[in-house]
Amino acid sequence: MAHWDEIDEIAGKFLKKILLRDEKGSNRSTPEEDHALTGKYENWDSLVKKSEKALKYDADKAFRKLRHLKYQRRQWITYSSVAASIIVMISLFFLQEKPQIPTLTKIEPGNKKATLILSDGTSRDIRESREVIQVKDSKLQIDSSGLIVTPDSIPAKQGKIEYHTLSVPRGGEYNLTLSDGTQVWLNSESELHFPTHFDKHNRMVSCKGEVYFDVSHNPQAPFVVKLTQGEVTVLGTEFCTSDYNTDKPQVTLVEGKVRFNTQNGDSVVLTPSQHLVYDAITNQLSIQKVDTRQYTAWKDNLFCFEDETLEDIMSTLSRWYNIEIDFESDELKQRHFSGTIEKYAKIESFLELFETGTNIKFDIYGHKIIIRQLNK
Repeated sequence: MAHWDEIDEIAGKFLKKILLRDEKGSNRSTPEEDHALTGKYENWDSLVKKSEKALKYDADKAFRKLRHLKYQRRQWITYSSVAASIIVMISLFFLQEKPQIPTLTKIEPGNKKATLILSDGTSRDIRESREVIQVKDSKLQIDSSGLIVTPDSIPAKQGKIEYHTLSVPRGGEYNLTLSDGTQVWLNSESELHFPTHFDKHNRMVSCKGEVYFDVSHNPQAPFVVKLTQGEVTVLGTEFCTSDYNTDKPQVTLVEGKVRFNTQNGDSVVLTPSQHLVYDAITNQLSIQKVDTRQYTAWKDNLFCFEDETLEDIMSTLSRWYNIEIDFESDELKQRHFSGTIEKYAKIESFLELFETGTNIKFDIYGHKIIIRQLNK
């Protein structure tokens, strides 16, 4: 029998005892009899293990079961009120004794991890272990600083340039140094497709997700970043790309100058502190002046939110903490907030601060967070 069905049964037994006592004129039951019915639920810890089922408990269903008792009398209306009170009291005792159901699984912040997929299709998980992988024309060196691509001193003169892929999962981050010295940081759920070495006139990579580039200056070989929709061309600069929403890629320029090219042939040049959003469906470009830290702080182990919707904030946190988010209502998604938190902080501490001064409640169940609005 399901755990909460047992509670239904207890309520029924209590009512049955009340009816029998009234009919026989008996007095109160003994403590031993009551303990036989409720003793197994005195320990809260035994109950929280069934917390998910607690959400499904239906007091009306329990009450309907009581209607099948044989002891129906004239006073049934009176006793049914007592029964309903018993059921409600039992439900409230178990559901409100500790109103915040404890986290059953500890939520940890992300860490440094990625999967390296070589050009031949083989893959390996990489974290902070030391390893050197020999590939055509280059060495891929892995250590605590990340992945470093080191070209051979005498590269092959013929043959196709090999491309490899660095894929960072949810709850991860990673960084690498390309063969030309360009440094790249990948945020959670991001990917970079890169060559073992660049040719003399062209440097091209492609990426998905959120990636920060500090490009090595070389005016003879423009650096090109291909996105799902559009591409960015630079000579030497620092910028961040984001296309979690593949139909609306974003580019934030920190230093230097970049040109964004749409797939329809349109282009626009960005200057420092400008943020671009390209709507690939309508082919519309939007540019505004911003505090770039809002879009790049993740690289420096911070999350910086400035007048962002709760939906966007929780989407960012869900990728980093590898959690599932469920909103009780669409209205909550559109609430706007600002703030800065450390990436490696416990999410519980952040959520507690978030709840202060608001009527928003975050309920944690394992790796799922349900966001609801408290009654005013």
